[in-house]
Amino acid sequence: MTKKKDKAISLPRMSAAIYGGMIFIGLLLMRFWQHNLAKSFAIPIDSSERLRIVAGGILAAALLLTSSAALESWNDSFRRLKEMFIQLIGPSPAWVAVWLAFLSSFGEEILFRGALQPTFGLVPTSIMFGLAHVGPDGKIGVWSFWAAGAGLVLGWTFIETGCLWPAIVAHFLVNGVSLLALQRQYRQR
Repeated sequence: MTKKKDKAISLPRMSAAIYGGMIFIGLLLMRFWQHNLAKSFAIPIDSSERLRIVAGGILAAALLLTSSAALESWNDSFRRLKEMFIQLIGPSPAWVAVWLAFLSSFGEEILFRGALQPTFGLVPTSIMFGLAHVGPDGKIGVWSFWAAGAGLVLGWTFIETGCLWPAIVAHFLVNGVSLLALQRQYRQR
């Protein structure tokens, strides 16, 4: 197998292990520590409430994607990180981007919003979320601060709706749109 194919295969497997672990730990904590598992995934019966939940996720995603694009336009370290992600995700097939967006949205939202936020609160959990997004050099950078801000937005949607679906939808859209755009940029070179 070529090096590109090895990377394309190992990325989904590695991500499944990492985010699968986050999902497992988060679900356990939600069930036995927070006792909020069923409530956090409940889908309202009322159609207007379901629409509010979906709209909240889409609005949060739009805010985060817009802020990410603005940050990229004026910050060199954000652009360098983007370049690193282009090289990592770029040669992979499109399904890998969707798979990563799916896994990361469920893993991080279940762990951070569902399991940790009810105990630690919005701001401390958002800071933890930012710290989980350090750059490849292990340093806190602009991306870490952006992720902490994203944690505030995603956490707020969880507080406002009482369920994880808007945060999961927003996280999936942000990561999916971003990763697919990175792949497109890789292929255009």
